[in-house]
Amino acid sequence: MAHILFVSDNMLNEGLGIMSLSSYLKSKGHRVDLILLSEFSDIDAVLSSVRAHAPDIVGFSVMTPQVNLFRPVTRAVKERLGLRVVWGGAHCMFMSEQTTGYPGVDFICTGEGEEALLELMNRIGNGAPAEDIPGLWARRSDGSWSKNPLGMLEPLDQYPPPDRELYYQNHPLLAGFGVKRFMTQRGCPYKCSYCYEPALADMYADKGKLVRRRSVDNVIAEIKDVTSRYPTRQVHFSDDTFNLNKKWVLEFCDRYRRDIHLPWSCNISVQIVDENLIASMKAAGCRGVVYGLESGVEETRMTTLNKPIPDKTYVETSRLLRKYGILYMTNIMFALPNETLDHAVRSITFNHEIRPYGTKTCVLKMYKGTKLAEQAQAAGLCEAEGEFTFKSRDIDGSHPQQENILWAGYLLVKIPGLIRFAKPILGSRISRRFRFLILVQHWQDLGFFNIPLRQALVFFWKSRKVFLSGVAGAQEDTYKAP
Repeated sequence: MAHILFVSDNMLNEGLGIMSLSSYLKSKGHRVDLILLSEFSDIDAVLSSVRAHAPDIVGFSVMTPQVNLFRPVTRAVKERLGLRVVWGGAHCMFMSEQTTGYPGVDFICTGEGEEALLELMNRIGNGAPAEDIPGLWARRSDGSWSKNPLGMLEPLDQYPPPDRELYYQNHPLLAGFGVKRFMTQRGCPYKCSYCYEPALADMYADKGKLVRRRSVDNVIAEIKDVTSRYPTRQVHFSDDTFNLNKKWVLEFCDRYRRDIHLPWSCNISVQIVDENLIASMKAAGCRGVVYGLESGVEETRMTTLNKPIPDKTYVETSRLLRKYGILYMTNIMFALPNETLDHAVRSITFNHEIRPYGTKTCVLKMYKGTKLAEQAQAAGLCEAEGEFTFKSRDIDGSHPQQENILWAGYLLVKIPGLIRFAKPILGSRISRRFRFLILVQHWQDLGFFNIPLRQALVFFWKSRKVFLSGVAGAQEDTYKAP
């Protein structure tokens, strides 16, 4: 048996990935613990806690915006405690080579982690070498790396459900939070240029089926177990695209309607929606859906973003959702390559026309390794380069005004008549003073996810730094002139 201590950043990033790894490792006899950096005042306190847990290895599941937070902790764990460290997660999948240069990292999980991490734990427990594990890169004693190929993709039903107790035992606020998240599948077949999924498909081209789904029985059993043990007001499915397989969704809706009596929400793609599907989802208790609009300019969406969905499809899907009384929220990005202020206002205007319950806005960061970043760089549409991202070239000097959409976008969509004054509002000298209104984006979540106000306020206070800056916005990525 071996012992791993996972280090994460804060409660807001409650990690289903870490939970899934934990349950699998525990089922094979290993020990797993977790600490959150937000619970400690400084690096010394973190190291004291790590030392007290006395793990055999320390694990970090890393998204790119978390790198600058986790790197100094990793280095301190290695230099001051002498412990082995493994990094995994999305950043390591797509920026493996960069990760080899981070001091203190001994192992890099370059793909899905269950089998690779299990084998690593087995080797550690047995005192065996670990330089040839599929899906894992290992630092040799001379500082070079053993870069092993990815392992095969496995069916999801063979894995136990996520180990929620890993978080909940020490964080009762999470255990009692009204919304519980679930994942029914992995992978996405679409090729949106801003997303990492096309690169993931290339990585696993000969390693089995990328898009895999758990059986309906498996998912229902997990929901029953979780909702019987923890207070739950609403279930949310965090799959990239919940409605990929209509047959599966219809079977699921029938079972959920009979066995689970809670409202639920999910993420959908509007291009594979029909009235029968929406009606079945509503009958099963679906309260809301989220879909990616990304840009309200059809040409930009289809060409720049490789999201070939015409405006009329968004209009029709939105009409069906309103007909059946299902709330819907949109995701939309600004400061896209070649985007002017006129494009941005058109985007907000179309979003207004489809009448969403709420809208989540963001300023685009083009992550290296995505098709969009490659295309923008080739076309000279990058203004600057950071360690992990590219920034779109500001072709009309409007990026400051477009950034104001982060706080003004919701108001422009929801207040009748305000959209006609979009340009003056976004360009006003005093507009920056209203950036606190970005919190409205979080306020709309209360109604969508059916969260009690008191619980939301407590959760906000515990994670206020992340809420105020935004998970991605917290990334420190120093730009330099190209």
